[in-house]
Amino acid sequence: MQIGRVLQKQREQRKWSQSELADKLNISRQSISKWEQDVSLPSFANVVAISDLFKISLDDLIRGDDELMDKLMKNQKMSATTKIVLWAFGIAVVLYGILMVAGVDAGSVHQWIRFPMFVSFVGLLVTINWRQLNRSLSKPAVIFGIILVTLFLVPEIYGFVQGFVSGMHAEYQGFWEGFNG
Repeated sequence: MQIGRVLQKQREQRKWSQSELADKLNISRQSISKWEQDVSLPSFANVVAISDLFKISLDDLIRGDDELMDKLMKNQKMSATTKIVLWAFGIAVVLYGILMVAGVDAGSVHQWIRFPMFVSFVGLLVTINWRQLNRSLSKPAVIFGIILVTLFLVPEIYGFVQGFVSGMHAEYQGFWEGFNG
């Protein structure tokens, strides 16, 4: 069944005019008319609004409407997470190639990459929409997130503390040598 027929059927069951439905969806009456006549198709945002208004699932609303499904699939954009993973992987491969050609060893790379990695991590934490993220995380995702963040932080904390202790020890030794000498 086409979405236009489903829309018209749901509207008529409630004894709403096209204008009344348009007002409820904050769109023009002409849009409702075009949808019901299969002249045009609603946007994904309007499909969701219609589903919510009529309290029917998206599946029931668009099932069998191949044209609408094709439109929605074509309008899908790459998710932010997919962009992060693909761009990061691509940049990492390019940087790996550059570093290999330059003859840089892995230990050096690890040393000079730590600070930008930490700054980027903090920047990501500060800019994430946490409310939206919290709603989308399952319990396993939270557990894996805890493991990932822990594995990221342990070497950073360990390196910071070791550096601080070594520096303090060197200062302490220098102080006593200067004092006793």
